[in-house]
Amino acid sequence: MHESTSLINRQIGPINKFLNWVFTGNKPRIFRRLVGLFFHIELPILVYPIVLPHPYGIVVNDRVKLGRNVKIFQGVTIGSKQFGRNSGVATIGDDVVIYPNAVVVGGIFIGRGAAIAPGSVVINDVPNDATVAGNPARIILPRSTRHNSAAPSFSRS
Repeated sequence: MHESTSLINRQIGPINKFLNWVFTGNKPRIFRRLVGLFFHIELPILVYPIVLPHPYGIVVNDRVKLGRNVKIFQGVTIGSKQFGRNSGVATIGDDVVIYPNAVVVGGIFIGRGAAIAPGSVVINDVPNDATVAGNPARIILPRSTRHNSAAPSFSRS
């Protein structure tokens, strides 16, 4: 078993393990559909395990490319765009977190380590390690501020 796969399996509960099992490999489509009806979830066949903290109401287009260690919360939609600029489906990088009720639409790239705030509508590329929020989503924390290792110091005066 790959090291990151075993790490994921230690971090997630039995429901996540079951959903990852259902949506990986060549399980019958009807089986995936029945599980999807219960959880209100639709995922492509997974290459890497993903984390679903609240696995309900999640819709991910069948052609979306998901990286390693992606965390998707409830109510997220990752869809396609048929016409115009950024048509196609998204590519989601490694270690991305997509918070509740966010929408990702079109042939865009979500960079490694990015975070998408709750309720955001993402229609443009997101750089690595950035945090985006809003409708349409805009960068609120660029890479340089998100991974600043210097913790703020507080003192009583």
